[in-house]
Amino acid sequence: MNKNIGLIFIALAILASGCVSTTTISPVTSGDLIVSTEPIVMKEFQEQQISVIVLNNNTSQPIDSVSVSSFGLFTVLGDTSNINIPATKQATVNARIQAPAFDSVEDTTMLTISYTSGLDEDEKPVIQTKNIPVQTVVLPDAELQFVGFVEDIDNLLATPPVSTWEAEKGENVTVKFSVKNSGQSTIPADSLVVYIDIENELIGGNASFNITQAMARGGTSYTRGVELLILEDAPNGETDVSVTLMQGDYVLDTQSLVLKVKL
Repeated sequence: MNKNIGLIFIALAILASGCVSTTTISPVTSGDLIVSTEPIVMKEFQEQQISVIVLNNNTSQPIDSVSVSSFGLFTVLGDTSNINIPATKQATVNARIQAPAFDSVEDTTMLTISYTSGLDEDEKPVIQTKNIPVQTVVLPDAELQFVGFVEDIDNLLATPPVSTWEAEKGENVTVKFSVKNSGQSTIPADSLVVYIDIENELIGGNASFNITQAMARGGTSYTRGVELLILEDAPNGETDVSVTLMQGDYVLDTQSLVLKVKL
């Protein structure tokens, strides 16, 4: 009897000393998470809020401390949302990001979600990650300046431009503009185009102009002008004229003018 009591005391001592390992909890794997977000389009070095939808597809275990931990060359600013997601549930994780230089980003960028799930042998939470590719476009920080109507194409600098203009049927109107690089990276020549569009097609046509000068930080293109023909049979009245700066399919800046056709 005394021998059995001694064995019990020895077993209790072993348990108290921690020599018997505890059972670890298997974490929710990255394969159990379904993560999605919208494509990113922004100008270089500007900031933007993004939202990432995270579905915990595990049927029994929650995930904790879910956040955006990195996003390629983009900077994740400050603390992102740090949330818990129960099993089979989804939630939105928010983060604020800053874009890098426009010419440093590929078409896709890997976004990393971090979370804690399960316990290791020391009963500490295990940090896990999930990576997903996100479509990314970073644009140069260029904008229009000196936009408006002027008297004629030969005197672009003689008078300041105006936002409204009155013209007769059959005559030309002149719109002037230039482009400023407000970003930190050099914009190559022939990469930007200015489109001038008369909204009412019955009044007149459209035009475009390639920016043929490269522009370093703080650089400005030469002031240019285009002539738009008012049709002989144009209806009298007003129409908007849009001046739009684009790189490929992406709008960098736009301004609106008003053209009035006389009776």
